[in-house]
Amino acid sequence: MLCQHCKQREAKVQLSKIENGLPHDVYLCEVCAQQTHEVSFIFNPAIVPEFLQALFGFNLTSVEQPNEMACPKSCPKCGMTFAQITQAGKLGCSTCYETFEAYLEPLLRRVHGGGQNVGKVPARRGVVIKRRMEHRKLKEKLQVLIQQEAFEEAAVVRDQIRQIEQAQEGGSQDA
Repeated sequence: MLCQHCKQREAKVQLSKIENGLPHDVYLCEVCAQQTHEVSFIFNPAIVPEFLQALFGFNLTSVEQPNEMACPKSCPKCGMTFAQITQAGKLGCSTCYETFEAYLEPLLRRVHGGGQNVGKVPARRGVVIKRRMEHRKLKEKLQVLIQQEAFEEAAVVRDQIRQIEQAQEGGSQDA
């Protein structure tokens, strides 16, 4: 398809516009698109958080960044700073976990979805371990629901916990 503006080059940009309440598409070549100033081909890193927010529904600009001033200057064992750790994406030693714990915990929760390593489950005992993990998660959820005073949902979760406990009691009697 040829550019609708110059009618010489191949159209590589599709602009969807709404004019007078009606949507219509305009097909332009890269040169005409740049000349109309409606499309920018220059990468602007400042718009990345807005793009991710629109795409995935989370806001990177609202994420609290660790305060570098309040952060310990460096790890007493290996000498790495928090800035170096965030730049490298890994810790220097085991003492870094303790030194920067307050700053790493929110970061790990965001990246991994929790602060506890779940690990892999052995195939033979997988069902039992998964049931225990589910039981633990349901108990935590029950506490949250009670704090939020969502008693109807809490009753449903309580019943699920009882079912798991009854299944565990039945399974341990068979063994």
